Amino acid sequence: MIKLTQLMVLCLSLVLMGGALSYQLLPNLSPFDDKRAMELLMVGGVSIWCILGGLKNNQCIHGLSWQLGGLCLSGLAVFSCLFAASPQHAFLEVSLFAGLCYLSLLVARSWYDYRHKLLVSIVSAISLGAVLYMIGFYTGYLASFLEGIPLVWPEPFFMLSNVRQFNQYQLWTLGLLCLPLLVPGLVKPKYKAWVFCLLSAWWVLLFASTSRGVLLAWLLSMVITWRGYRRLARPFLLLQLKCFGCGFLIYELLFVWLPKLNAGGGSVVVQTVLRGDTNDRIYLWTHAWKMIQAHPWLGVGPMHYAWYPNNMAAHPHNSVVQLACEWGLPATGLILFFLGYGLFRWLKRFNANTLKAAPESEQVLVVALFFTVVASAFYSLVDGVIVMPLSQVMMAVVLGLMIGLYRQSDPPVPVKPLNDLAHRVFAGATLAVMVWAVLPELLPRILGDYEMIPMGYQVIGPRFWQEGGIPHQ
Repeated sequence: MIKLTQLMVLCLSLVLMGGALSYQLLPNLSPFDDKRAMELLMVGGVSIWCILGGLKNNQCIHGLSWQLGGLCLSGLAVFSCLFAASPQHAFLEVSLFAGLCYLSLLVARSWYDYRHKLLVSIVSAISLGAVLYMIGFYTGYLASFLEGIPLVWPEPFFMLSNVRQFNQYQLWTLGLLCLPLLVPGLVKPKYKAWVFCLLSAWWVLLFASTSRGVLLAWLLSMVITWRGYRRLARPFLLLQLKCFGCGFLIYELLFVWLPKLNAGGGSVVVQTVLRGDTNDRIYLWTHAWKMIQAHPWLGVGPMHYAWYPNNMAAHPHNSVVQLACEWGLPATGLILFFLGYGLFRWLKRFNANTLKAAPESEQVLVVALFFTVVASAFYSLVDGVIVMPLSQVMMAVVLGLMIGLYRQSDPPVPVKPLNDLAHRVFAGATLAVMVWAVLPELLPRILGDYEMIPMGYQVIGPRFWQEGGIPHQ
């Protein structure tokens, strides 16, 4: 039963990563809410896996310091929720992140069980997701060009309430999609040219989205990856640069040169990367700073940036600022310590010296995962990477791969019976709290009975749902 639940959750993850960007998978829901509902279904499955004993022999969770730190963070989160204006929504946010942590552990366990098959499945899913989305994108572009109808940015992007949600997903995939060209045996040599074309075409969408944050995060991650791995990172970084260059040339051809030759209209891009407006971020961060000053210890409550009125967004577009104003400074410091210490341990085990004797496939995977998580971490400082459902799932999967790769040579450490019971009880509590908190707003959306959704003041969305504000009861 444990193994079946594990496989079902993995399948849901692959479906979400491969299809949710282009298709609506559940009826009666907006594209954004559809992704959130799929994520909730996945987190519910992960919680059941934990309740059944999925963590009983998991070599990824031992370590007294990690357990004590997790206990302290859980305590701070609970107190923050209890003192929040809407404890229901605060507990919903905490239970969701707890479920995402369990998803990372499930992926890590799956890496220990399946290794190559898991990697092939994940890369195949995101490759399929990229292909499906590009079919819609380039079909829209071609129709516009042939009919002489100008495209108004962000067209021809589709199925997203904001194009930045696409950028978040894309940045998680840029490194992983390089693996078929670099990992021996992952794809047949005769297909590698097609994979390179796929990557270059995928980069065109990045330039068309005009995201300054993604390009800056990508550049910083390239530099840091080079500093960390030197010669070992060279094939990966050169491939990234080649795809960057080809993608830029194709973008210039499709969105700049051809429209000028098309007298009937063609494509028009109304935004470019070279723009200087940053007032929205300054406003959002100033709004958050006031919350930090008023509630430094426990924050205003998880998700509660969406409670306080503002005319811009339901989250501050900065992961650290968001945690500080919502969870409090002590919890934020603890989370940053966990992440920093984890990265330190990663580099201590996987660096330019220790990887010299490792297989080429492991070298490439280490570099790609490191690049991916660093790039998305930088991007989270200017966008809602830790907020949007598809990005959250990608984050959990990538971190799970890193944990599994880090622990792959460690023997399984059976969890003590008392700790196993504690994990099961906590997973059960997480599932119960999430169901209690989300059902009043989820069921009306699934049934199409929007009159039953609690309403009130709503900050401009999205946050948890497309309508991002927390309703004032």
